[in-house]
Amino acid sequence: MKGERTRVPDTEKGVSFVLTITPAAEEALDAVVSADGIPEDCGVRITRGLGADGQPALGLTVTQEPEAGDEVVEETKVPVYVSPDVAPMLDDMVLDAQIQGDQVAFELGRPT
Repeated sequence: MKGERTRVPDTEKGVSFVLTITPAAEEALDAVVSADGIPEDCGVRITRGLGADGQPALGLTVTQEPEAGDEVVEETKVPVYVSPDVAPMLDDMVLDAQIQGDQVAFELGRPT
């Protein structure tokens, strides 16, 4: 599993977190950014948002570069950027994916 995270430069320096990306999650993220119509060299950004039920949730969007202050998960096939407001929640977490056909469900959990 992979996942050393470093901060994109902004006003804070020297902060590092760890988000572990499982091989299944890495495969799923690769499928997301490899879809038709997605420019090459894109990554994904994890942000705070609202779920379909209107409840707070984490969102995943395709992007070509991180925003200022984003954490960057290193050593993965697909660049993963984490917004600064959710990075502390993801510290020491594991991102996994369940793939069934063309459906993907991402899951966050603690390492076991």
